[in-house]
Amino acid sequence: MPRFIYQARNNTGQNDSGVLTAGSVGEASQILRKEGKTIVSLREETAADGVVQSTTTNRKRVKRDDVIYFATQLAVMVDTGVPLAEALDAIADQTDQIALRTIVQDIADQVKGGVEFSTAMEKYPKIFGELFVALMRASEASGTMGQMLQRVSSYLQQEQETRKRIKGAMTYPVCMLGFCVLVVVGMLVFILPRFEKIYSGKDSVLPLPTRFLMGLSGAMINYWPLVLGGAVAVVIGLNFFFRSRSGKLLADKIRISTPIIGPMYRKSYLSRSLRTMATMVSTGVGILDGLRITAEVAGNAFYASIWTELAERAKEGSTLSEQLFEEKLIPRTIAQMISAGEKTGQLGVVMNRVAGFCEDDLKIAVKTVTSMIEPIMIVIMGLIVGGIAMALLLPIFSISKVIAH
Repeated sequence: MPRFIYQARNNTGQNDSGVLTAGSVGEASQILRKEGKTIVSLREETAADGVVQSTTTNRKRVKRDDVIYFATQLAVMVDTGVPLAEALDAIADQTDQIALRTIVQDIADQVKGGVEFSTAMEKYPKIFGELFVALMRASEASGTMGQMLQRVSSYLQQEQETRKRIKGAMTYPVCMLGFCVLVVVGMLVFILPRFEKIYSGKDSVLPLPTRFLMGLSGAMINYWPLVLGGAVAVVIGLNFFFRSRSGKLLADKIRISTPIIGPMYRKSYLSRSLRTMATMVSTGVGILDGLRITAEVAGNAFYASIWTELAERAKEGSTLSEQLFEEKLIPRTIAQMISAGEKTGQLGVVMNRVAGFCEDDLKIAVKTVTSMIEPIMIVIMGLIVGGIAMALLLPIFSISKVIAH
Protein backbone atom coordinates (compact mmCIF):
# COMPACT_ATOMS: atom_id res chain seq x y z
CA MET A 1 0.00 0.00 0.00
CA PRO A 2 1.23 3.55 -0.70
CA ARG A 3 2.57 5.74 2.06
CA PHE A 4 1.40 9.34 2.55
CA ILE A 5 3.27 12.26 4.09
CA TYR A 6 0.98 14.61 6.00
CA GLN A 7 1.09 17.89 7.90
CA ALA A 8 -1.86 18.68 10.13
CA ARG A 9 -3.05 20.47 13.26
CA ASN A 10 -4.45 18.55 16.19
CA ASN A 11 -7.35 19.53 18.47
CA THR A 12 -5.13 21.84 20.54
CA GLY A 13 -3.94 23.70 17.44
CA GLN A 14 -0.42 22.27 17.53
CA ASN A 15 1.34 21.22 14.33
CA ASP A 16 1.66 17.52 13.67
CA SER A 17 3.39 15.73 10.81
CA GLY A 18 4.20 12.17 9.89
CA VAL A 19 3.71 9.28 7.49
CA LEU A 20 0.77 6.87 7.28
CA THR A 21 -0.20 3.96 5.05
CA ALA A 22 -3.54 3.93 3.23
CA GLY A 23 -5.12 2.67 0.02
CA SER A 24 -5.68 6.17 -1.43
CA VAL A 25 -5.48 9.88 -0.69
CA GLY A 26 -9.16 9.89 0.29
CA GLU A 27 -8.68 7.01 2.71
CA ALA A 28 -5.64 8.72 4.27
CA SER A 29 -7.69 11.91 4.63
CA GLN A 30 -10.49 10.01 6.42
CA ILE A 31 -8.00 8.42 8.82
CA LEU A 32 -6.58 11.81 9.80
CA ARG A 33 -10.02 13.38 10.23
CA LYS A 34 -11.18 10.52 12.45
CA GLU A 35 -8.19 11.32 14.65
CA GLY A 36 -9.50 14.89 14.94
CA LYS A 37 -6.75 16.44 12.85
CA THR A 38 -7.11 19.36 10.43
CA ILE A 39 -5.17 18.60 7.26
CA VAL A 40 -2.64 21.19 6.08
CA SER A 41 -1.02 19.05 3.37
CA LEU A 42 -1.28 15.41 2.34
CA ARG A 43 0.81 13.76 -0.39
CA GLU A 44 1.91 10.33 -1.48
CA GLU A 45 5.54 9.81 -0.46
CA THR A 46 7.03 8.94 -3.87
CA ALA A 47 4.99 11.60 -5.68
CA ALA A 48 6.05 14.22 -3.12
CA ASP A 49 9.71 13.58 -3.85
CA GLY A 50 9.11 13.96 -7.58
CA VAL A 51 7.10 17.17 -7.14
CA VAL A 52 9.72 18.77 -4.94
CA GLN A 53 12.48 18.02 -7.42
CA SER A 54 10.44 19.13 -10.40
CA THR A 55 9.27 22.40 -8.92
CA THR A 56 12.72 23.20 -7.59
CA THR A 57 14.24 22.57 -11.01
CA ASN A 58 11.54 24.28 -13.10
CA ARG A 59 10.34 27.01 -10.79
CA LYS A 60 12.13 29.69 -12.75
CA ARG A 61 10.51 28.46 -15.97
CA VAL A 62 6.96 29.16 -14.81
CA LYS A 63 6.34 32.47 -16.51
CA ARG A 64 3.86 35.13 -15.51
CA ASP A 65 1.85 34.39 -18.66
CA ASP A 66 1.47 30.79 -17.48
CA VAL A 67 0.03 31.94 -14.15
CA ILE A 68 -2.39 34.26 -15.98
CA TYR A 69 -3.44 31.35 -18.20
CA PHE A 70 -4.02 29.19 -15.12
CA ALA A 71 -6.11 31.85 -13.35
CA THR A 72 -8.19 32.63 -16.46
CA GLN A 73 -8.92 29.00 -17.29
CA LEU A 74 -9.75 28.12 -13.70
CA ALA A 75 -12.03 31.18 -13.37
CA VAL A 76 -14.07 30.18 -16.43
CA MET A 77 -14.39 26.56 -15.37
CA VAL A 78 -15.30 27.22 -11.74
CA ASP A 79 -17.71 30.00 -12.72
CA THR A 80 -19.55 27.61 -15.04
CA GLY A 81 -20.05 25.03 -12.28
CA VAL A 82 -17.12 22.64 -12.80
CA PRO A 83 -15.91 21.26 -9.42
CA LEU A 84 -12.57 22.70 -8.37
CA ALA A 85 -10.67 19.38 -8.33
CA GLU A 86 -11.96 18.44 -11.80
CA ALA A 87 -11.08 21.89 -13.14
CA LEU A 88 -7.53 21.59 -11.80
CA ASP A 89 -7.15 18.12 -13.34
CA ALA A 90 -8.39 19.43 -16.71
CA ILE A 91 -5.94 22.34 -16.68
CA ALA A 92 -3.07 20.04 -15.73
CA ASP A 93 -3.96 17.68 -18.61
CA GLN A 94 -4.19 20.35 -21.32
CA THR A 95 -1.26 22.63 -20.44
CA ASP A 96 1.98 22.13 -22.39
CA GLN A 97 4.11 23.81 -19.73
CA ILE A 98 5.72 20.95 -17.79
CA ALA A 99 6.49 22.88 -14.61
CA LEU A 100 2.99 24.38 -14.44
CA ARG A 101 1.41 20.98 -15.10
CA THR A 102 3.37 19.42 -12.22
CA ILE A 103 2.41 22.18 -9.82
CA VAL A 104 -1.29 22.21 -10.79
CA GLN A 105 -1.47 18.42 -10.50
CA ASP A 106 0.08 18.60 -7.03
CA ILE A 107 -2.48 21.22 -5.99
CA ALA A 108 -5.29 19.08 -7.44
CA ASP A 109 -4.10 16.05 -5.45
CA GLN A 110 -4.03 18.08 -2.26
CA VAL A 111 -7.52 19.46 -2.89
CA LYS A 112 -8.80 15.91 -3.43
CA GLY A 113 -7.22 14.99 -0.11
CA GLY A 114 -9.22 17.66 1.73
CA VAL A 115 -6.67 20.48 1.74
CA GLU A 116 -8.06 23.93 1.03
CA PHE A 117 -7.11 25.45 -2.32
CA SER A 118 -5.41 28.49 -0.78
CA THR A 119 -3.39 26.28 1.57
CA ALA A 120 -2.20 24.13 -1.32
CA MET A 121 -1.14 27.24 -3.24
CA GLU A 122 0.96 28.48 -0.31
CA LYS A 123 3.59 25.85 -1.19
CA TYR A 124 4.46 27.94 -4.26
CA PRO A 125 4.75 31.55 -3.01
CA LYS A 126 7.16 32.64 -5.75
CA ILE A 127 4.76 31.48 -8.45
CA PHE A 128 1.35 32.59 -7.25
CA GLY A 129 2.26 35.34 -4.79
CA GLU A 130 0.65 36.44 -1.54
CA LEU A 131 -2.11 38.42 -3.24
CA PHE A 132 -3.39 35.41 -5.20
CA VAL A 133 -3.37 33.24 -2.07
CA ALA A 134 -5.04 35.92 0.08
CA LEU A 135 -7.86 36.43 -2.43
CA MET A 136 -8.44 32.68 -2.71
CA ARG A 137 -8.62 32.45 1.08
CA ALA A 138 -11.18 35.28 1.12
CA SER A 139 -13.20 33.56 -1.65
CA GLU A 140 -13.26 30.30 0.31
CA ALA A 141 -14.75 32.15 3.27
CA SER A 142 -17.34 33.99 1.18
CA GLY A 143 -18.12 31.27 -1.38
CA THR A 144 -17.30 33.48 -4.36
CA MET A 145 -14.32 31.66 -5.85
CA GLY A 146 -15.45 32.05 -9.47
CA GLN A 147 -15.83 35.83 -9.19
CA MET A 148 -12.61 36.13 -7.22
CA LEU A 149 -10.66 34.16 -9.82
CA GLN A 150 -11.97 36.57 -12.46
CA ARG A 151 -10.64 39.47 -10.37
CA VAL A 152 -7.28 37.76 -9.97
CA SER A 153 -7.06 37.09 -13.71
CA SER A 154 -7.93 40.72 -14.51
CA TYR A 155 -5.41 42.01 -11.97
CA LEU A 156 -2.60 39.79 -13.28
CA GLN A 157 -3.31 40.79 -16.89
CA GLN A 158 -3.23 44.50 -16.04
CA GLU A 159 -0.02 44.06 -14.08
CA GLN A 160 1.55 42.16 -16.98
CA GLU A 161 0.55 44.89 -19.44
CA THR A 162 2.13 47.50 -17.16
CA ARG A 163 5.37 45.50 -16.98
CA LYS A 164 5.46 45.16 -20.76
CA ARG A 165 4.94 48.91 -21.23
CA ILE A 166 7.83 49.74 -18.91
CA LYS A 167 10.03 47.07 -20.48
CA GLY A 168 9.17 48.28 -23.97
CA ALA A 169 9.97 51.87 -23.07
CA MET A 170 13.39 50.91 -21.69
CA THR A 171 14.34 48.42 -24.42
CA TYR A 172 15.16 51.09 -27.01
CA PRO A 173 17.61 53.13 -24.90
CA VAL A 174 19.34 49.97 -23.65
CA CYS A 175 19.77 48.69 -27.21
CA MET A 176 20.99 52.10 -28.39
CA LEU A 177 23.47 52.29 -25.52
CA GLY A 178 24.80 48.83 -26.33
CA PHE A 179 25.13 49.76 -30.00
CA CYS A 180 26.93 52.96 -29.06
CA VAL A 181 29.43 51.03 -26.93
CA LEU A 182 30.09 48.62 -29.82
CA VAL A 183 30.65 51.53 -32.22
CA VAL A 184 33.12 53.21 -29.86
CA VAL A 185 35.02 49.96 -29.23
CA GLY A 186 35.10 49.28 -32.98
CA MET A 187 36.52 52.73 -33.70
CA LEU A 188 39.16 52.37 -30.99
CA VAL A 189 40.25 48.90 -32.10
CA PHE A 190 39.96 49.06 -35.92
CA ILE A 191 39.95 52.71 -37.05
CA LEU A 192 42.29 54.60 -34.68
CA PRO A 193 45.29 52.24 -35.28
CA ARG A 194 45.25 53.37 -38.94
CA PHE A 195 45.98 56.91 -37.78
CA GLU A 196 48.79 55.80 -35.51
CA LYS A 197 51.30 55.55 -38.36
CA ILE A 198 50.36 59.00 -39.59
CA TYR A 199 50.80 60.61 -36.18
CA SER A 200 53.71 58.49 -34.94
CA GLY A 201 56.58 60.55 -33.59
CA LYS A 202 54.44 63.65 -33.32
CA ASP A 203 53.18 63.11 -29.75
CA SER A 204 54.52 66.43 -28.54
CA VAL A 205 52.35 68.51 -30.88
CA LEU A 206 49.23 66.33 -31.03
CA PRO A 207 46.19 67.79 -29.27
CA LEU A 208 45.35 66.30 -25.87
CA PRO A 209 42.09 64.59 -27.06
CA THR A 210 43.98 62.87 -29.89
CA ARG A 211 46.76 61.67 -27.57
CA PHE A 212 44.17 60.39 -25.10
CA LEU A 213 42.33 58.39 -27.77
CA MET A 214 45.57 57.01 -29.17
CA GLY A 215 46.64 55.88 -25.71
CA LEU A 216 43.22 54.33 -25.05
CA SER A 217 43.28 52.53 -28.40
CA GLY A 218 46.78 51.20 -27.74
CA ALA A 219 45.79 49.97 -24.31
CA MET A 220 42.75 48.12 -25.66
CA ILE A 221 44.81 46.44 -28.39
CA ASN A 222 47.95 45.61 -26.38
CA TYR A 223 46.32 44.76 -23.07
CA TRP A 224 42.93 43.46 -24.23
CA PRO A 225 42.92 40.48 -21.79
CA LEU A 226 43.24 42.89 -18.85
CA VAL A 227 40.65 45.26 -20.31
CA LEU A 228 38.21 42.42 -20.97
CA GLY A 229 38.84 40.90 -17.56
CA GLY A 230 38.35 44.28 -15.89
CA ALA A 231 35.09 44.84 -17.75
CA VAL A 232 33.80 41.41 -16.72
CA ALA A 233 34.86 42.01 -13.11
CA VAL A 234 33.03 45.36 -13.07
CA VAL A 235 29.85 43.77 -14.47
CA ILE A 236 29.95 40.93 -11.95
CA GLY A 237 30.73 43.33 -9.10
CA LEU A 238 27.83 45.61 -10.03
CA ASN A 239 25.55 42.60 -10.34
CA PHE A 240 26.40 41.44 -6.81
CA PHE A 241 26.15 44.98 -5.46
CA PHE A 242 22.69 45.63 -6.88
CA ARG A 243 21.50 42.34 -5.41
CA SER A 244 22.49 43.47 -1.93
CA ARG A 245 20.15 45.49 0.27
CA SER A 246 22.09 48.73 -0.12
CA GLY A 247 22.40 48.15 -3.88
CA LYS A 248 18.66 47.56 -4.26
CA LEU A 249 17.93 50.74 -2.32
CA LEU A 250 20.29 52.69 -4.57
CA ALA A 251 18.71 51.20 -7.71
CA ASP A 252 15.21 52.03 -6.43
CA LYS A 253 16.34 55.58 -5.67
CA ILE A 254 17.86 56.00 -9.14
CA ARG A 255 14.71 54.75 -10.86
CA ILE A 256 12.40 57.26 -9.20
CA SER A 257 14.87 60.18 -9.21
CA THR A 258 16.35 60.09 -12.71
CA PRO A 259 15.07 62.82 -15.03
CA ILE A 260 12.71 61.74 -17.82
CA ILE A 261 12.30 58.10 -16.71
CA GLY A 262 11.78 58.92 -13.01
CA PRO A 263 8.16 60.15 -13.40
CA MET A 264 7.33 57.06 -15.46
CA TYR A 265 8.65 54.70 -12.78
CA ARG A 266 6.89 56.62 -10.01
CA LYS A 267 3.57 56.31 -11.84
CA SER A 268 4.25 52.62 -12.44
CA TYR A 269 4.86 51.86 -8.76
CA LEU A 270 1.92 54.00 -7.69
CA SER A 271 -0.54 52.42 -10.13
CA ARG A 272 0.58 48.90 -9.15
CA SER A 273 0.23 49.66 -5.44
CA LEU A 274 -3.18 51.30 -5.80
CA ARG A 275 -4.51 48.52 -8.04
CA THR A 276 -3.36 45.91 -5.52
CA MET A 277 -4.88 47.80 -2.61
CA ALA A 278 -8.13 48.41 -4.51
CA THR A 279 -8.41 44.70 -5.34
CA MET A 280 -7.82 43.70 -1.72
CA VAL A 281 -10.23 46.24 -0.20
CA SER A 282 -13.05 45.62 -2.68
CA THR A 283 -12.92 41.84 -2.12
CA GLY A 284 -13.25 42.00 1.65
CA VAL A 285 -9.64 41.39 2.67
CA GLY A 286 -8.72 43.12 5.94
CA ILE A 287 -7.15 46.56 5.58
CA LEU A 288 -4.00 45.54 7.48
CA ASP A 289 -3.49 42.43 5.36
CA GLY A 290 -4.16 44.51 2.25
CA LEU A 291 -1.53 47.08 3.22
CA ARG A 292 1.01 44.37 4.06
CA ILE A 293 0.54 42.60 0.73
CA THR A 294 0.58 45.93 -1.14
CA ALA A 295 3.97 46.67 0.43
CA GLU A 296 5.21 43.24 -0.74
CA VAL A 297 4.24 43.80 -4.38
CA ALA A 298 5.00 47.56 -4.59
CA GLY A 299 8.20 46.86 -6.54
CA ASN A 300 10.16 49.70 -4.94
CA ALA A 301 11.56 49.95 -1.41
CA PHE A 302 10.49 53.59 -0.99
CA TYR A 303 6.88 52.89 -1.97
CA ALA A 304 6.88 49.70 0.12
CA SER A 305 7.90 51.77 3.15
CA ILE A 306 4.89 54.04 2.58
CA TRP A 307 2.44 51.15 2.77
CA THR A 308 4.27 49.61 5.71
CA GLU A 309 4.04 52.90 7.56
CA LEU A 310 0.35 53.13 6.67
CA ALA A 311 -0.20 49.70 8.23
CA GLU A 312 1.52 50.81 11.43
CA ARG A 313 -0.55 54.00 11.57
CA ALA A 314 -3.75 52.06 10.82
CA LYS A 315 -3.12 49.88 13.88
CA GLU A 316 -3.14 53.08 15.94
CA GLY A 317 -6.49 54.11 14.47
CA SER A 318 -5.24 56.57 11.84
CA THR A 319 -6.92 56.81 8.43
CA LEU A 320 -5.09 56.08 5.20
CA SER A 321 -5.44 59.60 3.85
CA GLU A 322 -3.85 61.21 6.93
CA GLN A 323 -0.55 59.49 6.22
CA LEU A 324 -0.82 59.82 2.44
CA PHE A 325 -1.05 63.63 2.72
CA GLU A 326 2.39 63.58 4.38
CA GLU A 327 4.09 61.46 1.68
CA LYS A 328 6.00 63.32 -1.04
CA LEU A 329 5.78 60.38 -3.44
CA ILE A 330 1.96 60.37 -3.32
CA PRO A 331 0.28 63.18 -5.33
CA ARG A 332 -2.02 65.29 -3.18
CA THR A 333 -4.94 64.78 -5.58
CA ILE A 334 -4.80 61.01 -5.00
CA ALA A 335 -4.69 61.48 -1.22
CA GLN A 336 -7.74 63.75 -1.46
CA MET A 337 -9.70 61.19 -3.49
CA ILE A 338 -8.86 58.40 -1.04
CA SER A 339 -9.88 60.69 1.82
CA ALA A 340 -13.25 61.22 0.13
CA GLY A 341 -13.65 57.44 -0.23
CA GLU A 342 -12.97 56.90 3.45
CA LYS A 343 -15.49 59.56 4.46
CA THR A 344 -18.25 58.14 2.23
CA GLY A 345 -17.54 54.50 3.07
CA GLN A 346 -16.74 53.66 -0.55
CA LEU A 347 -12.99 53.22 -0.28
CA GLY A 348 -12.90 50.15 -2.55
CA VAL A 349 -14.85 51.88 -5.34
CA VAL A 350 -12.79 55.05 -5.10
CA MET A 351 -9.46 53.20 -5.06
CA ASN A 352 -10.48 51.23 -8.16
CA ARG A 353 -11.21 54.49 -9.99
CA VAL A 354 -7.98 56.06 -8.73
CA ALA A 355 -6.02 52.99 -9.86
CA GLY A 356 -7.62 53.23 -13.31
CA PHE A 357 -6.72 56.92 -13.48
CA CYS A 358 -3.10 56.17 -12.55
CA GLU A 359 -2.87 53.40 -15.16
CA ASP A 360 -4.13 55.76 -17.87
CA ASP A 361 -1.63 58.34 -16.67
CA LEU A 362 1.12 55.72 -16.88
CA LYS A 363 0.27 54.96 -20.53
CA ILE A 364 0.73 58.64 -21.36
CA ALA A 365 3.99 58.75 -19.40
CA VAL A 366 5.37 55.71 -21.29
CA LYS A 367 4.55 57.32 -24.65
CA THR A 368 6.18 60.56 -23.52
CA VAL A 369 9.36 58.80 -22.38
CA THR A 370 9.55 56.77 -25.60
CA SER A 371 9.18 59.87 -27.77
CA MET A 372 11.82 61.78 -25.75
CA ILE A 373 14.42 59.05 -25.37
CA GLU A 374 14.83 58.40 -29.11
CA PRO A 375 16.15 61.86 -30.07
CA ILE A 376 18.17 62.09 -26.84
CA MET A 377 19.96 58.78 -27.56
CA ILE A 378 20.62 59.86 -31.16
CA VAL A 379 22.15 63.13 -29.93
CA ILE A 380 24.29 61.33 -27.33
CA MET A 381 25.49 58.81 -29.89
CA GLY A 382 26.24 61.61 -32.35
CA LEU A 383 28.24 63.54 -29.75
CA ILE A 384 30.34 60.50 -28.84
CA VAL A 385 31.09 59.39 -32.40
CA GLY A 386 31.49 62.99 -33.57
CA GLY A 387 33.82 63.72 -30.65
CA ILE A 388 36.06 60.80 -31.62
CA ALA A 389 36.09 61.92 -35.23
CA MET A 390 36.96 65.49 -34.26
CA ALA A 391 39.77 64.28 -32.01
CA LEU A 392 41.26 62.41 -34.97
CA LEU A 393 40.90 65.36 -37.33
CA LEU A 394 42.26 68.06 -35.02
CA PRO A 395 45.90 67.44 -36.03
CA ILE A 396 44.96 67.76 -39.71
CA PHE A 397 43.59 71.23 -39.01
CA SER A 398 47.07 72.15 -37.77
CA ILE A 399 48.95 70.16 -40.40
CA SER A 400 51.61 72.85 -40.80
CA LYS A 401 52.76 72.30 -37.21
CA VAL A 402 52.93 68.54 -37.72
CA ILE A 403 55.00 68.90 -40.91
CA ALA A 404 57.29 71.44 -39.29
CA HIS A 405 58.29 68.90 -36.68
